[in-house]
Amino acid sequence: MSKADKATTIIKLLQKGYSPKEITQRVAVSYNYAWKLKKDLESKTKEAITEAAAAVKEACAFTPKPEPEVKAKEEELDTVLDRREEQYGSYMQSADTAIKIKGAMHNAIARNDLHLFPDQLMSLDMIAVKISRIVNGNPAHRDSWLDIAGYAMLVADRLQGKSR
Repeated sequence: MSKADKATTIIKLLQKGYSPKEITQRVAVSYNYAWKLKKDLESKTKEAITEAAAAVKEACAFTPKPEPEVKAKEEELDTVLDRREEQYGSYMQSADTAIKIKGAMHNAIARNDLHLFPDQLMSLDMIAVKISRIVNGNPAHRDSWLDIAGYAMLVADRLQGKSR
């Protein structure tokens, strides 16, 4: 319930004769706030109360404008995402391909009752993503191939006792 709605509800309850203590049991407000509204109600006419409630609603309806730097960051992100799409292809296509590759790998792991270490599973998953980017985007993008080699090397090194 918004502040404006609470104020309106409290005023209605006061008009029905509820005490501030009873109001605090029905609406999540402090006793002092309910008591202050009661005193305001007693001292003002119905018209003044309606104007006050409208002012509270208007004040609570304020929506701040987004900061200019947020818009700039969104535009920057759009530029980055556009470049990624040019390099790796459609995100949806790439995601679909990666999920299918991962599914095939994980099915084989389960079927063969293999127990892989977390680094092996993570490297296989990341390699699947990199393969997906290659086959859906630019296959001449050298970084994708180096990333695959890097993930494989991390596991190979650990298997030889060299942790990174």
